[in-house]
Amino acid sequence: MKKIIFLISLILVFSLSAQEAQGEESGSEVSADESVENYYEKYLQETVGTKDDDDTVTVSKEELAKLVREAVAEEMAKKEAEKEAEKKEAGAKEGDETVTAQAEAKPEEGEKTEDAAAEKKEVYGTEDTNGLIQTSYTKSSIAFIMGDDNLRDNSQYSPKWDIGSRYEYEDFADRVYGYSNNVKSSTKLSLFHEEKGFLPYLTARMSLSFAMYNAVDAMSDKLTTSLKEDRSFLEIDFRHPTTHRFNITLYPYNADNIAIGTLRGLRWGGNASVWPQSDSSPVPGFQVLYGYSDFSVYFGFKAHAQSKTDKLSTEIVPKETVYGFFGGLTYNNKPLGLKASLQGAFIDKGDNVNISDVLLANPKDDTIKSYGIDAYLEYNNGSRFGDPIGINSYSDGTWIRPDYTTDFSWRIRGEYLFQNERLQNADYLSSAKNESMPITEDYFAHGAAIDLGFRWKGLRAMFLYSYRDLSFMTFDAPGVNPWTTIPSEAEQTPEHLFTVSADYFVWNFWFGASFGYKIPATYTVKDENGRKNTMVIRERLSTDAVSTAFDRTREMLPTGRAALDIFFVKADIKYQFSDSFTAMLEYSFTRDHNRQRMVAQEDGTYKSEADVIEVMDVHGLMFLVEGRF
Repeated sequence: MKKIIFLISLILVFSLSAQEAQGEESGSEVSADESVENYYEKYLQETVGTKDDDDTVTVSKEELAKLVREAVAEEMAKKEAEKEAEKKEAGAKEGDETVTAQAEAKPEEGEKTEDAAAEKKEVYGTEDTNGLIQTSYTKSSIAFIMGDDNLRDNSQYSPKWDIGSRYEYEDFADRVYGYSNNVKSSTKLSLFHEEKGFLPYLTARMSLSFAMYNAVDAMSDKLTTSLKEDRSFLEIDFRHPTTHRFNITLYPYNADNIAIGTLRGLRWGGNASVWPQSDSSPVPGFQVLYGYSDFSVYFGFKAHAQSKTDKLSTEIVPKETVYGFFGGLTYNNKPLGLKASLQGAFIDKGDNVNISDVLLANPKDDTIKSYGIDAYLEYNNGSRFGDPIGINSYSDGTWIRPDYTTDFSWRIRGEYLFQNERLQNADYLSSAKNESMPITEDYFAHGAAIDLGFRWKGLRAMFLYSYRDLSFMTFDAPGVNPWTTIPSEAEQTPEHLFTVSADYFVWNFWFGASFGYKIPATYTVKDENGRKNTMVIRERLSTDAVSTAFDRTREMLPTGRAALDIFFVKADIKYQFSDSFTAMLEYSFTRDHNRQRMVAQEDGTYKSEADVIEVMDVHGLMFLVEGRF
């Protein structure tokens, strides 16, 4: 009898489980009591009253129902316990995993999480975190470029429509925003690794990065390839989920990421050109940051070994080690969209090679000690506004993609940078009373920018104004005439730049147009006949920025001619195939009647040729395909 009851209960349990599964699939809800009654009625019809060899079945309806209920309850309790154990195990595993901006895994479709947003930020730009460390998590990348910078001029420094590297005519507005033509045909290689540390909330990162540049030598027409180290780093990052953050980043070769300022047109102290005696020596450094809630403070340091005097050919000269110190405080409230920072830098540039120590009461009086103070403020209302579109890319290959989550957003940001250093006094050299004038003098510089943008759904409009005086443009040279201040009799004008642009996003396409107007910075002196000689400064100068056929950052105008304003228009079409694959077509027109054609002479020198319309009215057409992985 017991065997029969057990067998019946077992059959009913399995039958009930099958019916439950079927009910779940169909969306119907079937209770345990209802299932038991149905099965019992069926059982009575088939078995009650029949006999086996030993006995007759005499089980009552209530007893059988009770037995089945107990068996079903026991089975369901086991299943429920197994489900709870699986949930706990999955939750513990999820809590242990640290999702960073470098995570390759995608969130499920339709799921909008902070981790997904962090991933998007990495895909399209550097990590936006509390604090001023701008560690470059550069992906490996490769770019294909086809086009012509100047469709009308087919000289040796503007080849016809072709594929590959070329000497670009810089788009001055993009350079203020933060772009550079110089990396359009470069390849980035980054061996990046990230892993959790042995302590909670600790992450270790390391990157061995290189940049490969392919260029065609204009004189020999030979392809040259150069491979250089590109900001490799070691990093330890501690982030408590709610409040504390500690970060230290070490750069063993190239500490370009240590700088002050946000917009590229104002950012200072990044590359080695801030040291006038810079050569190919490495510039190692480190940054330390501590953050609490929305506030963070950082300190940076880097060093450079350089020649104490001008180095000629293979001449051996004494070396000196010079330093740069950086620091700042940031407030970054992401829910409010508010970010503000105050940064400062002090860079010892070493001895002024133009001043003989015998002229100084203290030999260290000619040391060029430079410093800068930068203030930045940004407010973003609505979802992230993003960067303007353009065929150029940041030097680390990133682009901040707009976030179209909200229908309306707007952004305003402003920045101001003040700089000072002591250079050789130009008036001391020209004065008849040299003894009464100081040998060195302060060289003040100012730069500022304001950026305003509005977005309605897929349509964005942007306005940019920037101001940079002549001292700011030549601060790292240092001076228009290296190592020297601007003479009091020289005339100088600052640079003013205005840019208006708009773009529309639909179906992963961006359609954009821009207009820019620049009043260039100038430096004017008179010759012995009283005629004016004017130099136009297009972009910030470094010690290696000279007037050649291929480096057009400064332009010496014909005697007696004044500088003219510059303007440009451009149109862009960009398509995003995926997070890492982009194609873009750009047409541009630039009118710059200060520009001259450089013509090669038989003796190997170049001669300026003015009023050549083909190099003053510049039509350019470019096609770019870029992939990052």
